[in-house]
Amino acid sequence: MRLRPHDPSWTLTLLAVGGALAVMLVLTGTRLLVPSEQAVIPSSPWVWMHDGVLVEPLSPNDPFDRGDVVVAMNGVPLEAWATDAFRLPWAPRLVPPDAAPNLRDTVRFDIRRGGQVVSIEAPRLTLSLERVGGAPIGVVVFGGGVLVLALVFVARRPRVMALRLLLVAAAANMADIVAWELNLQPTDLAVQTPYLFAFCAGAVFNLAFWSSIAHILLIYPVRSPLAARSRFAIPALYALPILALAVGLVAARLAGGSVLDWIGRWAAVQALVASAMLLVIVAATVAGYRRTREPRRHQVRWIALALGLAAAATMALLTLPIALIGHPVVARNTVDLLVLPVPVALALAVLRDRLFQIDLLARSRGRIVAAREEERRRLRRDLHDGLGPTLAAVGLKLDLARERAATEATGLAPLLDEVRADVRSVISDVRRLARELRPPTLDSLGLAGAIGQQATALGGGSGPTIAVDIDEPLPALPAAIEVVAYRIATEAMTNVVRHAGATSCIVRIVVDRDGLVIEVTDDGRGIDPGAPDGVGLRSIDERAAEVGGEVDFLARPGGGTIVRARLPLTDDDRDDRPTEDP
Repeated sequence: MRLRPHDPSWTLTLLAVGGALAVMLVLTGTRLLVPSEQAVIPSSPWVWMHDGVLVEPLSPNDPFDRGDVVVAMNGVPLEAWATDAFRLPWAPRLVPPDAAPNLRDTVRFDIRRGGQVVSIEAPRLTLSLERVGGAPIGVVVFGGGVLVLALVFVARRPRVMALRLLLVAAAANMADIVAWELNLQPTDLAVQTPYLFAFCAGAVFNLAFWSSIAHILLIYPVRSPLAARSRFAIPALYALPILALAVGLVAARLAGGSVLDWIGRWAAVQALVASAMLLVIVAATVAGYRRTREPRRHQVRWIALALGLAAAATMALLTLPIALIGHPVVARNTVDLLVLPVPVALALAVLRDRLFQIDLLARSRGRIVAAREEERRRLRRDLHDGLGPTLAAVGLKLDLARERAATEATGLAPLLDEVRADVRSVISDVRRLARELRPPTLDSLGLAGAIGQQATALGGGSGPTIAVDIDEPLPALPAAIEVVAYRIATEAMTNVVRHAGATSCIVRIVVDRDGLVIEVTDDGRGIDPGAPDGVGLRSIDERAAEVGGEVDFLARPGGGTIVRARLPLTDDDRDDRPTEDP
């Protein structure tokens, strides 16, 4: 797998996956290596009170009972421990230094049990398999399997952005699963380990999971106009949920109550933000399906249905109940099982789509080969039946003129006129053939000038106004890419003039990380997504497929059509852009 160091998307992918793996390592390593009591704060229900927190024992032999509420540790109220755990660096500590439990000390807990407060001694133990908090092994193993599967897919196709996003989603989802299944323990508020902060990071990775899924839906199967036009759309997709979570937590703290009350509101705040993200997922799924044309719609129909059902089930069974009544309708791991297949289904859909594109490319190349042979046959016919006889006639006439020049000069002028007319006809035919093989304006004016000239020719009279916006100076493009770009732009402009009923058209050409991007936008009547492709659209599709590119036909907001073609460029092609003198 060859990585491009200057590709920022790869840097962000590695940072996200590395962060998720670091969180999982801290959580599991701390639980297995650091001694602690054999009781956990369950994530469902997440019950925090103004002076304590509900805990559950991990085994029947523990001194804790189900329903116990921890109110103090080592004689210090739990509220003081929580306040110190989340205090600002310059704030004074409330807990005396000698009250902090050592790694292997027995901790004295004050427990509210049956309406009375009792004290118990709980030993801190290590390396107990019970300390995984009763996490369902099936969910963890399946989540890990999805992560490994995503790594394999990315290793095989590292340039496919959707698969990289699936890797981020799988890693983020696994970090969230590990955090909530290992749970918090009361002494996590007292012992100075990174576990508490890694647990809090799990909430961020939960939002990152949904943001990654939404990101995939913005670029697959058809890139959204919003993602293509605004460079801030994708960063906002990741930043806004985290910002909303931070604002919600600040608002929850300002609402009053103790620090324990504030911690108890975390789940509701995260559930509200996650519900908003799920609504975004549903909207992106519907929008992505609607902008997908046949025959690709049948390939994404089932994944769209699976995504919609997973999002609806998560909202109905998990996030909205937590926000409204404080606990989910079903166990959190049950909802995890509903969500975990989503990355697998998306990966299979992307790979299936790649196979579809390969098949389309093979069929397009077959048609291109047939068209090339037909073109060669036509050129042979033109040369054999047109230029060949004309040149032979010119030769005979020149021989006749030479004979007449020796004997009589009076009949020479008409014969030479015929020869001149024949030569001019040959020159015209040669120019026509050369123009059909490669537009001569590409050599004389370059891609920008050739498209500009064609736009001026098509936009005259009563037709639409055609404006050309090209990111100049363009790099020196391969001949095949240059011709295909010119043909696609010309065909798209011709379709606008003939069929769109538009008043204006804009042609944009830029070079970005996707390669050479040709975008033709009009304000006409638009394309019916369910209608079969015409000759012009199939021609554009096949020309792009010939060089390994792809084309999207999108509905323009407010009416009209956007034809966006992306033609791949190598790193050398990108770096060949001319530079200005200092």
